[in-house]
Amino acid sequence: DALDECDDSSGVEQILQVLLEHASKLPVKFLISSRPEYHIRQKIQESPQLILHELDHTMVKADIATYLRAELAQKSIPVADGQIVALVERAGALFIYAATVIRYIKGGDSSERLKTVLKAPSVGQGPTNKTKEIDRLYETVLVSALDNEDLEDPEKEQMELVLHTVICAQEPLTVDALSGLLKLERTQVLAALKPLWSVLHVSESSAAHRVSILHASFPDYMLDSNRSKQFACNSRIHNGKLADLCLRRIRCNPSQFNICNLESSYKLDEDVPDLAEKVEHTISMDLSYACQYWAVHLELSGTSEGRDAELYDFLSKRLLFWMEVLNLTKQIEKGVKQIGKVIFWLQARECSESTINLARDARRFVTMFATSPVSQSTPHIYASMLASWPDHQPISNHYARQTVDLVRIDGIETTERQIGLLSSIPVGCMVNCVAYSPNGKLIAAGTSHSGIIIWDAASCRMTIDAIKGHTDHIRAIAFSPDSTQICSGSYDKTLRVWNVQNGQLVAGPLKGHASRIWSVHYSPDGRWLASGSRDGSVCIWNTSGWQQIRKSIMDPIGKVFSVAFSPDGSIIAASSDSLIHLLDPSSGQPIGEPLKRHTDHIWSLAFLPDGKYLISGSDDCTICIWEVATGQLAFDPLREHLRPVYNVAASPDGNFFVSTAVDDTIRIWDTKSRQSRSSFRNTGTVRSIMFSPDGSNLVSGSRDGYVRIWEVQNASKTRSTHNQFEGHNNWVKSVIFSPCGTSIISGSSDMTVRVWDFQSKNLIFSLPKGHNDRILSVGVTTEGDHIFSISSDRIVYVWRRQTGELEYTLGPIETDGDYDRIYHEEWPAAFIFNSRRVVCGSKSGRIYMWEDNKLSFSSAEHHVPVTSIAFAPDGKLFASSYQDGALMIWNTSTGQRMFGPLTGHSARINCIVFSPDGTRIASGSDDRTIQLCGSFTGIPEGYLLLRHSAPVRSVAFSPSGDHLVSGSVDMLLHVWDLVVGHSIAVFKGHTDVVLSVGFSPDGTQIVSSSGDMTIRLWNAPEATTPQHRTINEVAKGAARSETHGEPTFEWELDTDGWVRHTEHQLLLWVPLDLRSVLLSQQNSSLISRQGCIKLNFFGAKIGDDWKQCYNAL
Repeated sequence: DALDECDDSSGVEQILQVLLEHASKLPVKFLISSRPEYHIRQKIQESPQLILHELDHTMVKADIATYLRAELAQKSIPVADGQIVALVERAGALFIYAATVIRYIKGGDSSERLKTVLKAPSVGQGPTNKTKEIDRLYETVLVSALDNEDLEDPEKEQMELVLHTVICAQEPLTVDALSGLLKLERTQVLAALKPLWSVLHVSESSAAHRVSILHASFPDYMLDSNRSKQFACNSRIHNGKLADLCLRRIRCNPSQFNICNLESSYKLDEDVPDLAEKVEHTISMDLSYACQYWAVHLELSGTSEGRDAELYDFLSKRLLFWMEVLNLTKQIEKGVKQIGKVIFWLQARECSESTINLARDARRFVTMFATSPVSQSTPHIYASMLASWPDHQPISNHYARQTVDLVRIDGIETTERQIGLLSSIPVGCMVNCVAYSPNGKLIAAGTSHSGIIIWDAASCRMTIDAIKGHTDHIRAIAFSPDSTQICSGSYDKTLRVWNVQNGQLVAGPLKGHASRIWSVHYSPDGRWLASGSRDGSVCIWNTSGWQQIRKSIMDPIGKVFSVAFSPDGSIIAASSDSLIHLLDPSSGQPIGEPLKRHTDHIWSLAFLPDGKYLISGSDDCTICIWEVATGQLAFDPLREHLRPVYNVAASPDGNFFVSTAVDDTIRIWDTKSRQSRSSFRNTGTVRSIMFSPDGSNLVSGSRDGYVRIWEVQNASKTRSTHNQFEGHNNWVKSVIFSPCGTSIISGSSDMTVRVWDFQSKNLIFSLPKGHNDRILSVGVTTEGDHIFSISSDRIVYVWRRQTGELEYTLGPIETDGDYDRIYHEEWPAAFIFNSRRVVCGSKSGRIYMWEDNKLSFSSAEHHVPVTSIAFAPDGKLFASSYQDGALMIWNTSTGQRMFGPLTGHSARINCIVFSPDGTRIASGSDDRTIQLCGSFTGIPEGYLLLRHSAPVRSVAFSPSGDHLVSGSVDMLLHVWDLVVGHSIAVFKGHTDVVLSVGFSPDGTQIVSSSGDMTIRLWNAPEATTPQHRTINEVAKGAARSETHGEPTFEWELDTDGWVRHTEHQLLLWVPLDLRSVLLSQQNSSLISRQGCIKLNFFGAKIGDDWKQCYNAL
């Protein structure tokens, strides 16, 4: 009944959808009564299963007459037939009129009140005929209640305050909640409500007495001053008053810290006994309401009226307590939305910059908390979030002074870092495309597993199960302008349209393309959808019936990677290889000549909001900004990216645009100056990026299987560079010790080779830029006087180690395999310095040997892709591994195959290495195992080393040959005793795949590098370890041991960012951007571009002592 009174239109749609889907299977008939509001009428008319039945007014009047007689007779109220007829005529078809009359008559002298209703004068010319009689009745009720001569003025004011609060409340409040919020006694609230029971409903089902509006027509009347005249409720004024009351309720709460008296910070909230009862007992409804809705009332209010100071007080003193209440009542996602409303409100009223900056930092703080696992434990608002927040940020400036002995996070990164990454959502497979819904409530991603995942934008929690239907990668998604549907385009050559509420298929599969679909885009009015395909065509679809209305062929042998509607919908821009075509959507015909300047594929297009300019990103590593009216370049191409530009997107206000490239960078540009204001580093190529509708955030999806949320405002400030260390800014693909052990050499996907001092970990020098592609491996000669590097550009560079000067190059080496130029698959190659000999492999399985830039031989003994090449220490043998898990051993001098293919592995081999004496070969595979075989016999040894839970990417022997270290996609290192064939140590610390491992020449240190862009050093297992103590001993300030230095206890970082004690106690949550540079207990040191951080628990107020860590003002 009264479906129209549901405030959430999407909820109404969902109810109707559920009934449509399931009602026919049930032995029940469903009847829905509702006013024919647009969104309800539209949904009903869409379905032939639903009949919209207009009620017969004659029958309704008869029913109303029956109801009036029965109700009045029940109270023995005398009434004549003529009076019933008069009441029915006044009611028309509105049952609520009759119900309100009955409630009013029963609330006092029945006979007199009946006469008052029948004699009520017209309310004048304001109301329409449709509302005249109900308005007259409501006026009668209010005159009786508020113009009562027996009431004192304070009583009238209280009644008006209660009435207006009930009308403007965001959810029904109890009598006690009204009392607490309005600072009235309970008896005063009840007295104020009693004369209003004709129009308000007070629940008698519980002692709480929840108060609600009897019918939606009453607030319609009260909020329209033309209808309610002197009784009108001014929504803006009263919402402002409610905002003030809510903030006062939060400010005046007796407890401002640990409201539920949580005993320990070691536990998740779900593990706290009887927490639900504690929450119900300590967090009253009025406090909960105030925390949930104060910003909503602020948004609906009028002028600032001095609220700047009140908001500053809240943000600088009450924020953490407010977060406690929201988190404990499971409403923390509302906090993100509320702070966004506050920022908008402050900016619109040009409030002080200090308050705005504090609100922006608060949004970062709340968003990171709400969207991260740290929200699973309320004490960690203080114990983790506040402990790790940058010292220079406003939140720390205001709240750190109240803290006592938080866990110390030592390291320059904590003091200088900027908060850019707010949340990271693991998807489990490559993310091809992402999108925000136009209303800003949802985020969606299309994946390589042919599914669509939808999350709530505020909490990053999935709203429905993954949507399935496509049979191949989903490469493009777009929300409809009304945010109710999402369209997906797939490599399976089809389009499908889905309902975002329930994931049901609305239309499709739509077939119009002959190849993979790369892009989809709705017109601004939602009438059309454009799709672009690898078949060189653009299809335009009518969204009312999902028929293809036209198809434009851009280039029959080209590929359309991007389509975009202009903001006014009058133009479709489509990229076809290196050209941009402008099309008329109504005809599909070209507008003018194609836009020409790029020299390679154009991957992405985006109009600026004013429609005057178009941005394009290309494989030629440039970004172009075009003047749409002329088709000419507006400015010179932007060339800051060093690799192909994969995405461009414009902010809603047009002040910024963003670009991403194959170099894993995200750059934010100032539109007016065309200067790159900031850049983020992702840990995988970003496949898709988009601004949130309010422009505050970015959502990105990448090859590494993560959807990430980035904060734009903090990034829009030009970053200082004084806090940048000399570490790599991309995957560190290869790392080794020099033969003397005094230095470490590393090569990275950032195209640099760097030499580090082992003792100080300082950069000795970065080799002069030479490579034009990712460094795949680095090596050093036996004498240690030369360094060589091999890159995806198929060139070998040889450098003098002492000076860093380039001595010579070999290549580019030619093979028959043309590797994918977008993802730059690794080129398997190895180099011998003394003979200037390079051996490399190709996709076809052919092996090539080059000496002094001349091909000496090639051989194709195995016809699957080569994955790795390695030389024996003396250079007399080399080995090759293959995609199918095979291994072959070759004579370097003759180029003859000696052994193989050896088939011990069941999947691709990623790495091979000879033992120091050259007698054994170790290989690591996608099958998660390490195999050893004799290099002179080709005979496998009798066991496989199996402890990794993911593919093995790197292996290295110790100098003695008795031990082996391996690194894996599981982010772990294992050290193996090869005598017994067991793992004797596991090293945890990296936050991405371990790409390279190696021993120091003396065997005491292990070095590793990773996709997390760091180099870590570890003490080999034989080294002594520090004394371990319990967490409580350390936290309570146990004395340091003179022998072992600072006392430690065992902890480890889990995948959610929790630092846990071995007893699974929660010690600290580490933010995403700090995890890769956190020194683990097993690390002796770490090299990164952000420096490193170390956890210091000495004397920290955590666990049972956490209640002492904060002194609320």
